[in-house]
Amino acid sequence: MAAMPEEYLPQQRARTAFVALIAGNEADIDLAQAALLIANEEYPELDVARYLGQLDSLAERVREMLRISPPGSISEPSSKPELIDVLVAINSVLFDQEHFRGAQKDYYNPCNSFLNDVLERHTGIPITLSLLYIEIGKRLDVQIDGIGLPFHFVVRCRLPDGATYVDPFEGGRLLSEEDCRELVQRMLRGKASFNPRWLDPVSNKQFLVRMLTNLKHIYMYKGDYARALSISDRILLLVPHAALERRDRGIIHLHLKHHARALRDLKAYVELAPEAEDVTEVKRQISSIRQIIAMMN
Repeated sequence: MAAMPEEYLPQQRARTAFVALIAGNEADIDLAQAALLIANEEYPELDVARYLGQLDSLAERVREMLRISPPGSISEPSSKPELIDVLVAINSVLFDQEHFRGAQKDYYNPCNSFLNDVLERHTGIPITLSLLYIEIGKRLDVQIDGIGLPFHFVVRCRLPDGATYVDPFEGGRLLSEEDCRELVQRMLRGKASFNPRWLDPVSNKQFLVRMLTNLKHIYMYKGDYARALSISDRILLLVPHAALERRDRGIIHLHLKHHARALRDLKAYVELAPEAEDVTEVKRQISSIRQIIAMMN
């Protein structure tokens, strides 16, 4: 077997670490580490520990603002702050002091989807800024959940008098459930009714799939099919039986002229989703690919 080119070794190590990380109990997946391992394939020299340390430092500043004793401290235990005060303090550190902001002008820059870039540039899209918020909360022992609304991503914290939502893309704006409903309705433009399940927290794997899907769409739009393929591979590591992802990866393979692999993925799509609206078109593609392979042989 030929030796793997040296330049691929760091990416392969990152992929192996990612596979190991998502293999255990889903609730135990470290989202920040997983996000940095995703970035590690784009940035082979990335120091994952350094960026995890930056998250620790941001959380420590929030802790100091709230005058909370650090974990394991031998000093006199401090009183536990109200959860709303924790959210206000997180907002102060992230958005007032550090000026993290939503990428309004260059939204589809891939950098906005890589956590290391977000920490360096202080700019991100809704899901990466939400990840930042969730990870700060985790380090303060505050449960903050990701909420995957259509076309937008926010976070939720359960307070004694009900849930409060936060929009990190809009500078930590606090939202009620009704605010979330109105936000979605504006984005849907009346084309669909609100589904209450959109307010359910996403699982860790769902979070990573959504983050990767954003990146895949960016790369496909740019025509960077090699990077899109790498992203699609990782999505299928998280959700191996996702029919639409098998279709998308088949199309990516086709763009890259990987005809045998495209055939395999598109056939799997037809088997997984035999009633899908586009099955007839996909079957035509399968026939064309078979003809191409036959001509090549």
